[in-house]
Amino acid sequence: MAVTLKFRDPINVKEKIAMQGESIAGFSRRIKVNYSLMIEYLNGKKFPSPPTAKKIADGLSVKIIDIFFA
Repeated sequence: MAVTLKFRDPINVKEKIAMQGESIAGFSRRIKVNYSLMIEYLNGKKFPSPPTAKKIADGLSVKIIDIFFA
Protein backbone atom coordinates (compact mmCIF):
# COMPACT_ATOMS: atom_id res chain seq x y z
CA MET A 1 0.00 0.00 0.00
CA ALA A 2 1.43 3.35 -1.05
CA VAL A 3 1.38 6.23 1.40
CA THR A 4 -0.27 9.39 0.11
CA LEU A 5 -0.85 12.72 1.77
CA LYS A 6 -3.81 15.12 1.66
CA PHE A 7 -3.62 18.91 1.94
CA ARG A 8 -4.90 20.24 5.26
CA ASP A 9 -6.19 23.42 3.60
CA PRO A 10 -5.79 23.67 -0.18
CA ILE A 11 -6.92 27.31 -0.18
CA ASN A 12 -4.10 28.16 2.22
CA VAL A 13 -1.62 26.45 -0.12
CA LYS A 14 -2.96 28.48 -3.06
CA GLU A 15 -2.57 31.64 -0.97
CA LYS A 16 1.01 30.73 -0.05
CA ILE A 17 1.83 30.22 -3.73
CA ALA A 18 0.26 33.60 -4.59
CA MET A 19 2.10 35.33 -1.72
CA GLN A 20 5.35 34.18 -3.31
CA GLY A 21 4.27 36.03 -6.44
CA GLU A 22 3.74 32.86 -8.45
CA SER A 23 0.90 31.27 -10.34
CA ILE A 24 0.11 27.61 -9.74
CA ALA A 25 1.56 26.86 -13.19
CA GLY A 26 4.79 28.73 -12.43
CA PHE A 27 5.10 27.11 -9.01
CA SER A 28 4.54 23.66 -10.55
CA ARG A 29 7.24 24.29 -13.14
CA ARG A 30 9.70 25.53 -10.51
CA ILE A 31 9.28 22.50 -8.24
CA LYS A 32 9.05 20.09 -11.20
CA VAL A 33 5.56 18.77 -10.49
CA ASN A 34 3.15 18.31 -13.39
CA TYR A 35 0.68 21.22 -13.47
CA SER A 36 -2.36 18.98 -14.12
CA LEU A 37 -1.44 16.78 -11.16
CA MET A 38 -0.88 19.83 -8.95
CA ILE A 39 -4.39 21.05 -9.76
CA GLU A 40 -5.82 17.60 -8.95
CA TYR A 41 -3.91 17.60 -5.63
CA LEU A 42 -5.29 21.05 -4.78
CA ASN A 43 -8.82 19.97 -5.73
CA GLY A 44 -8.60 16.78 -3.62
CA LYS A 45 -9.05 14.47 -6.61
CA LYS A 46 -5.59 12.92 -6.26
CA PHE A 47 -3.07 12.81 -3.45
CA PRO A 48 0.70 13.31 -3.74
CA SER A 49 3.25 10.71 -2.76
CA PRO A 50 5.65 11.63 0.07
CA PRO A 51 8.47 12.66 -2.34
CA THR A 52 6.07 14.94 -4.25
CA ALA A 53 4.67 16.33 -0.98
CA LYS A 54 8.26 17.16 0.03
CA LYS A 55 8.80 19.05 -3.24
CA ILE A 56 5.64 21.05 -2.60
CA ALA A 57 6.53 21.79 1.03
CA ASP A 58 10.11 22.73 0.13
CA GLY A 59 8.80 24.99 -2.64
CA LEU A 60 6.69 26.80 -0.04
CA SER A 61 9.49 26.79 2.57
CA VAL A 62 7.35 24.89 5.08
CA LYS A 63 7.45 21.45 6.70
CA ILE A 64 5.33 18.65 5.23
CA ILE A 65 3.33 18.39 8.47
CA ASP A 66 2.36 22.07 8.17
CA ILE A 67 0.34 21.55 4.98
CA PHE A 68 -0.50 17.83 4.80
CA PHE A 69 -2.48 15.20 6.72
CA ALA A 70 -1.00 11.72 6.64
